[in-house]
Amino acid sequence: MTRSLEERSELSDLDAKVLTEIHTDGWQTTGVFAGKNDGGSDWAYSIGLFHTLRHPEVILFGLPLDTCMKAVNVIGIDIKAGMSYQPGQSYSGILQLPHRCAFKEVAARHYREYVGYALWFYEDDPFPLLQCFWSDENGLFPWDDGCSDYARDAQPLLYRT
Repeated sequence: MTRSLEERSELSDLDAKVLTEIHTDGWQTTGVFAGKNDGGSDWAYSIGLFHTLRHPEVILFGLPLDTCMKAVNVIGIDIKAGMSYQPGQSYSGILQLPHRCAFKEVAARHYREYVGYALWFYEDDPFPLLQCFWSDENGLFPWDDGCSDYARDAQPLLYRT
């Protein structure tokens, strides 16, 4: 059972805002700054796409946080307009060219570390999560031979179990 809008009065202002955005806009985008000492990348993810639009939630790493959040919102707007992003296919139009995007299913063991707020919202309800990967300037993804070090290092491979 997901969190209900009726719970707002019992929640912090931030939690109430998240619930309101999900129930009025269809999803909320959460941005996360990587810790300075862990050497990882910033990331953003959706909460509510599965609840509202029956599309897997989306997570994206490795670009400036504002860009990650904008890209997740572009994906949400596309989904709301009827688009469905599928694992194993690549797409243009999410980020500026020459970057393409591809999606892979995230292994559930990574949820707690990366999408804790989504776990809070969904409570005990299972939900799917896709990682949106961006290509390097040559159109190569982190799993491709020859992909740039930056594109490879900035995007953890959460599809691995």
